[in-house]
Amino acid sequence: MQAMSQSDDVSALHGAIQLPIFRRASPAPAAAPVPKVVSAPEAPAPVVSDPKPAAPQGSVPPAVQCVTKLALEELAAGDKVVVKTGNSTYSFEMLDDLCCKVVPSKSSARSGEAFLAGCLNADASEHTPNRIFVGGRLAYQFPDEDTCIMTSLVESIFWVPARRNG
Repeated sequence: MQAMSQSDDVSALHGAIQLPIFRRASPAPAAAPVPKVVSAPEAPAPVVSDPKPAAPQGSVPPAVQCVTKLALEELAAGDKVVVKTGNSTYSFEMLDDLCCKVVPSKSSARSGEAFLAGCLNADASEHTPNRIFVGGRLAYQFPDEDTCIMTSLVESIFWVPARRNG
């Protein structure tokens, strides 16, 4: 028998097994920076608005009022109250006396018709049923529930009165 040399052994083995070919990664050639194209600012497009019907004589348009406290007896049907708390924002549209439609900003929170139940102080030890105020915890209740929902601390209150004659 003929003795196989080591190089013959490797070439015979290499022919039988297909090994993947690996290359060393070479650094990419340095690219020149791409210059930014600065264009002249465009003239603002003309604002096209639909003509709004004139407000009826004797009515005053509503104005947003940022308040620190709000007496609930001042609220009337059609008023909107937006309360921002530490965790959420609540939108209340008054339907009548203390009945309102509540829409929390969190989609997981319940929305619907509810009753405003006033405010509690920060540690919830004192209830003020006739007003809401910054620094307190707003309370409202759904008619089909036995307990009130209490928000986190109120940070701001925005009141939009409905149009009123005057």
